[in-house]
This record gives sequence, C-alpha cells and structure tokens, in this order.
Amino acid sequence: MSEEFEEIRELVAHESLAARGSSIVVRRRRNPRRPASVWSTQSLIGDTVGTAFSIVLSTVGCSYARSTSGGCTMCSYLLDGTGGDVSSENLVAQFRNAMSKTEGIEAPLSIKVYTSGSFLDDTEVSSDARREILRIIATDQRVQHVVLESRPEYATEPKMREIRDILGERDVELGMGLESSNDRVRLVCVNKGFTREEFRLAVELAKQHGIGTRAYVLIKPPFLSEGDALADAVNTIIDAANMGATTVSVNPVNVQRHTLVERLWDANAYRPPWLWTVVEVLTRGRRKIPKDVLLVCDPVAAGKKRGAHNCGLCDSTVTQAIRRFSLTQDPESLANLDCSCRSLWLHALKHEALVPVVHDYHLD
Repeated sequence: MSEEFEEIRELVAHESLAARGSSIVVRRRRNPRRPASVWSTQSLIGDTVGTAFSIVLSTVGCSYARSTSGGCTMCSYLLDGTGGDVSSENLVAQFRNAMSKTEGIEAPLSIKVYTSGSFLDDTEVSSDARREILRIIATDQRVQHVVLESRPEYATEPKMREIRDILGERDVELGMGLESSNDRVRLVCVNKGFTREEFRLAVELAKQHGIGTRAYVLIKPPFLSEGDALADAVNTIIDAANMGATTVSVNPVNVQRHTLVERLWDANAYRPPWLWTVVEVLTRGRRKIPKDVLLVCDPVAAGKKRGAHNCGLCDSTVTQAIRRFSLTQDPESLANLDCSCRSLWLHALKHEALVPVVHDYHLD
C-alpha cells in the first residue's frame, strides 16, 4: 500500500476513534447474568424453514473496537457490552437464560452466538465459558445449525478442533465480517483492520475441520457512491463464495450511534443504501454464485431513515420481498417490484459519483 493510502487510513481510524468518543466509558452496566439481546426469526436450515435464535452475550466487548484503532466506521455494537469484565459463570448463565426462550419451539433450530465482538476471543469469552456454552448446545437435539461469530485472527487450529469435537456432526459456521473483498474499501471505508488474505486463511482453516463460513457483506460503507457500493457488494458476494463461504449474509449499513457513519449522516454527507440497491445486489449475487451457497439478508432498521430505505411508501413491500427471498433463494421473489421512487434511485446510480449530493426522500 502507498504512503498516501496509509495516511488516509490513519485519518479514518482517527476520526472513527473520535466519533466513538467517551461512549465506551459510559456504557451502562448490565445484569451480568442476562444476555444483551435475544431474538428469533424464520430461517432456512438445510432444506427446511426452521427457527433461528440470535443470542448476543453481554461481554466486555470487541477488543478491536476497544483499541486505539477506533473500530469499524459503521459499528456501535460495542455498546451492547458492559462496562466491566464478565465472569465465565455469568456468561454461561446468560446463555442458559437465552436458551430458556427456546422452550416449546420444535426442531430444526439454528443457534447464532454473538458477543458484539468475537466469541473466540479469550479476552471476551474465556475458554471455560466457551466450552460450556458449546456443550449446552451439543445436548439439545433440536439444534441442527450453529453460527459462532468472530474476527478471523481468533480462528486458530485448537479452537476449530475444539468446536468440532464438542458439536459433533452438526452444521457449524464461523461468522466473519468480510464486508468488502476489496482491501482498500475494507481497510479505509470500513476500518476493519484485517486483509482479504487473512480472511481467506481463516475460511480455509475452518474448512479443514468441516466448519463452514458465514461471510458478512456490507452494502454501502461510507465514502462509496450508491453505484460503487452496489458493484462492490456484488463483487464481494462472488469473491466470498469463491473463497469457500457456505453462506453469504448481506448487511445494508444502518446508522448507529457514536460512529463515523453517524457523523457523516448528521452532516448530510451519507445516506444509507436504497432498498432497491439491496434488491439488485441480491438478484445479481444469486445468479452468480453456486446454488449450494446460501445468500441471505435481513436488513436492520429497514424503511427507517437510519436504515436502508426507499420513499416510505414501498419500503414494507420491498423489505418483505427481501426476507422472503432469504427463505426461498428464488430471485423471482424480488421480481416485479416497482414504485415511482425507483426512477430517483436509478438517477442516483447514474449521477451520484459525478455530483456528490445525497439523493433522498425526507422520512420522518
């Protein structure tokens, strides 16, 4: 990378850290025995539609975000954590509390374990707590699919072996945020802190232990036009599949508190992606990757001014179509969608890179 590139990268990191400000210090203390969040959605598990439970454990938070790097430009999930260390006993209690909400739910289940950081980072989740959580999952015969979220640097040989040994033959995926397969976009626009090659090596290591990869792909990181963001997301979907990802999860940016993205948004210098862009990314991506690679999207804050949105009139219909596509994998779920705002979206695709003006409807 050039000296000029490194200077820009350092500037973005500095501004990301400034945007985060004192938010880390003022994080509220949570009940250490309760998870930060638990929710369920319909999900395609194998060839069957089942129930996915997403469990966010309240930990000390992402090590990368807590460092002087400033963390990712769009992410404030660190605020889901707590202001102090959480013991192994309390982390296990959080997980048991979350799993109690699955009572009465029939198989198949997918359990997704998040920490707003990395489940495999020993400074967030101790090895003792991690092993016990995996054992709890292993004893539940309804659970057919497991997602464990982590940055690639924590995906080590001993941890991959441990996961496979405890979870047995279950379908397991390592959830990692590739965001963009373009190193310049990932390192500058996202301030992610790792390279495409580091991601690829983690995918390969997981694969050696029969563990798949759920690659998270970002739609519209800051500093990209709508058209460039669309092209980058499609290219990243294709690249993730070529690297061996078993699922590609597409995540349109939503404006979160205490982030560089929020600062840009407040200055009217950033607009979350159009839902039309999300539709186009999924349509093109599905046609360009193997059928056995799942392509899914559940846009956060869809239809709201801080999330992916259109004009406000068609948002609900388009969002429902996106979620339906995630269950069917059929691009026809996204066909025949239309609204008068589509012409403004097409205008933005064509002209936004030439004239850096945010094209938007004013949503309440």
